[in-house]
Amino acid sequence: MKKLIHFLLCCVIIWLGLAGGVSGETEKRKEAPAKPVTITANRMEANRRLHMVTYLDNVVAKKEDLTIYAQRVEFLFDEKMEEIQKITAEGGVRIVDPEKTATAEKAIYLNEQDVLILTGNPKVWQGDNLISGSKITLFRKEERSVVEGGEKERVFSVFYPGKEGEGPGKGILPRGKPDQEKSPKGKGN
Repeated sequence: MKKLIHFLLCCVIIWLGLAGGVSGETEKRKEAPAKPVTITANRMEANRRLHMVTYLDNVVAKKEDLTIYAQRVEFLFDEKMEEIQKITAEGGVRIVDPEKTATAEKAIYLNEQDVLILTGNPKVWQGDNLISGSKITLFRKEERSVVEGGEKERVFSVFYPGKEGEGPGKGILPRGKPDQEKSPKGKGN
């Protein structure tokens, strides 16, 4: 029993210490101390053979200003249980940061590629702007996203025009460079 408790604690400590590498920034992790991650759930299961730690029932995972809510969150590690390879969240998934909120039935994060895939009625809000489809893929390194419709649903978007004085990045889609936003009047525009 003591070995099992020790193993579970080691898994949690490894995950907490290395979760700073979820964004794939290994060099930055070595320079700066890892930011703490807190996870609460009704249950946790660890399986070293499968390189997996799973949190179940009412899971809340927080790191800095990002919070993930779900019924089940599974972390898949490399063979040494040192680096997270994949995170899967299922069941009423809600991901919140200061700028955006995303909901879906399932979210998969691929660490090495820095890609987030949302399925099961996925929606992303930024302010009042909304986009939904059958699958939303966020390529974080490339700062781009792909929203796909399905057989029964199409891509749906609601965008509100930016207000004067708002800086770039306030809407859900990236804006052009500041010098491209306002073109001179009377030159064919």
